[in-house]
Amino acid sequence: MPVFRLTCSALLCCALLTAGCQGTDENCPQGTVFADPEEIPAGTSQTSLSVEVTNPFPDNGLEVVTLLSSVSGSIADPSARMTTFACALDVSGPVEVCVNATYEEPSDASGALSDVPNVDGSFEYLRSSHIRLPDPLECSRTTCSVIVCPEDKNECPEVSELTVAPEVLAEGETATITVAASDPDDNPDALVTTLTARRGTIADPNASETTYSCDPEAGGFIEICVVASDGDGSCDIERCTSVRCPGDPDQNTCPIIESLTADPLSNGAASTTVRVNATDPDEFPVPLRTELSAETGVFADRFASETLFVCGAPGPTEVCVKANDGDPDCDVTSCIIVQCPSDIPANVCPNLNVINAIPSVIRPGDTSTLVQTRGWDTDLFPMPLTLTLSALWGSFENTENVPGAGQVVQQDATYNCDRPGEVELCVDATDGACTKTLCTIVSCPDDVPIAP
Repeated sequence: MPVFRLTCSALLCCALLTAGCQGTDENCPQGTVFADPEEIPAGTSQTSLSVEVTNPFPDNGLEVVTLLSSVSGSIADPSARMTTFACALDVSGPVEVCVNATYEEPSDASGALSDVPNVDGSFEYLRSSHIRLPDPLECSRTTCSVIVCPEDKNECPEVSELTVAPEVLAEGETATITVAASDPDDNPDALVTTLTARRGTIADPNASETTYSCDPEAGGFIEICVVASDGDGSCDIERCTSVRCPGDPDQNTCPIIESLTADPLSNGAASTTVRVNATDPDEFPVPLRTELSAETGVFADRFASETLFVCGAPGPTEVCVKANDGDPDCDVTSCIIVQCPSDIPANVCPNLNVINAIPSVIRPGDTSTLVQTRGWDTDLFPMPLTLTLSALWGSFENTENVPGAGQVVQQDATYNCDRPGEVELCVDATDGACTKTLCTIVSCPDDVPIAP
């Protein structure tokens, strides 16, 4: 980080120093967050946020960085100056939204290098203001505003039907697309459905019944999707299907995510079942693979078509699935919002303090040793603690996770050598969100036969 040299010019009184030019609050940037509207109307759950910044030293060459936060609900992009806030489903009334503003040294530091080097050979940056500027590491200022969340939140639309008939088209034939969608509360705006097709033409993309015509230059399976929206972007829902057009496909047919759904969370629950329905019409070039992801929370098996999702933070959480058939140009992604409760606790990472090999030096004539592992998780959240043993070579037996007293999980496994020499044995302890690792060294005897 550049060093700031203090030089009091004739036009700037050195008394400025006593006013706080040391990175104190008065000389640090301040962000102010505004919500529009501040009181979110009943039947909706979103408001727009904007951040205005006051910079006491606009010419100091330092960038102002802001970060939004809230104790409940979710912020679409916490680092943006304009974004949206969505209330948590189980929270109503005042919610505090805060913005922290700090200085950040840009990669290409502004200011001029002095002509005289320091004793250590480095050069100092001289600023045109000739006063000591705030240290970016010491400047941090937070201000808050209040948003009022309504008791009655927006209920998201539902798509109960998306069909294409016939599913296989002959030359010059058209298909009829039928969409059935509804909005339980008709809020905040009128329900709109929008149809799209990867290739070809849809006569009326916003109609509940319309026709589809193939592109003469694109045969094979064509993806057709509908998005139902009630004006709340966090509530948009997408469904997809396919139609087969005459002729050969002009390229690999990408996977189709027909649906991504999650069961509504009941009161007090922090987990839900997520289901993925995806297909690859041409099953080419490799078998279809789907992978679930979320910025917070964990999945029991993120590659499964049906799995448990455990919330990791309060408020609306975006859950996405990516489908791929091995073609990097064919990655397809779909996302939904899972309404996590506002009282999600902060995760406490598991403890791992034991991996013992008994003995660690295996005697000639033997090929195995006992491996003991011990870990515990004080909050049993978000997933049950799991211990997993690994080694670069050799094999393990009896690796079952055995529950013990005091939320302890233990293993009494056997490690089998398959070659002489030292080998590192490691154990991973994870609760789904945090992983800790311990390792130990085992020495296998020289008379161990080398595995083929």
